[in-house]
Amino acid sequence: MAFYNYRKETSERSDASNWAKKILVEKTGFFFDAIEGCNENNQNVVTHLMERARVDVIDGHSTIQNVLSSIIRLEGSDVLQRKINFAKAFQRPLTYVLYCDEKEYVWVFTIKSLTECEFTASYNTYKAFSDWIASIKGWKSTKPFREREDLPYFDKVLRRSGCAWPTNIDCFISNQNFEPVGILEFQNAKNTEVLKHCNNEFFLGKFVRYNQYGYPSYDNDIRRWQSQEILRVQSGLRLFVVTWAQNSKDFILKEVDVISFPALPFGQDWKRHGEYQKLMHDYANNHDVKVAQTIMHNFATYKLAYYPPNMHLEFHQPPLSGKDKSFPLIYYRYKNKVEGQAENLPTLFLDLIGRI
Repeated sequence: MAFYNYRKETSERSDASNWAKKILVEKTGFFFDAIEGCNENNQNVVTHLMERARVDVIDGHSTIQNVLSSIIRLEGSDVLQRKINFAKAFQRPLTYVLYCDEKEYVWVFTIKSLTECEFTASYNTYKAFSDWIASIKGWKSTKPFREREDLPYFDKVLRRSGCAWPTNIDCFISNQNFEPVGILEFQNAKNTEVLKHCNNEFFLGKFVRYNQYGYPSYDNDIRRWQSQEILRVQSGLRLFVVTWAQNSKDFILKEVDVISFPALPFGQDWKRHGEYQKLMHDYANNHDVKVAQTIMHNFATYKLAYYPPNMHLEFHQPPLSGKDKSFPLIYYRYKNKVEGQAENLPTLFLDLIGRI
């Protein structure tokens, strides 16, 4: 088969209203790109950095050079070089996926440089490709995926098949030499006031829902932040956070130092698991010193450490402490809340990224 009409589709929502990203792009001299898919497996290791393009097909044959040249035209050589270099930070090549809705075929290529491209695999159904994603993840979600009408057909079929396209990386930062220098997480505080937004409150499970039997379910951000910490630790890149809102000129600029995760026992001891979650929930809401002390003297945490090719969990047993950053929290090396001065974000960001 021969490929033509390469074009981009995404399962991610548009960030056109993100004034914080727009002003950083315009006024810092750095480049801010996204990666469409990042696969983290059940061993907490990034295995694939993935981009994709929808194609049409006709009878014939596309050579590897044809494919690579078409991808370069679609992405732009500078953008593609930055994405290749970003993948190298994880000791990975860039995986590039081509797919055709009309036939539901998928082709996978590996790109190591602007002159090196290899054909890796093909799948005759979207279901088969979904199964491959599940195999590199090492697990399948048992929860139903939320369907969105604006999703591309490709994504709808993958979700119905049991394993969705991997989550994206919102933004990575590169310098003028195409070298990655950081990862940037934008957080839209549309449901709270920007300056009152606190990542640790969500991390610890500030909000709770109750099921039909009256049992609590704590809405924490542990898994989301573990995903971010995997990126930071495995790549060795700095992790920045910008909190913003569409109708506010306030912002918070932060750099993550390290994250200590609660060592929840899950099925080993569901009673103790619930006690730990309840204590974190209480602390997120009232910052009670007695609650903190109960956690410190009775529960464990862990941090991530990467020794290629494996990610390790380094456990901290009680007593925990904020001094050695073993208490379950996101710890920052920099945090700055700015009220009503959106125009200062580029200057502060440049100052921060220039620090060693």
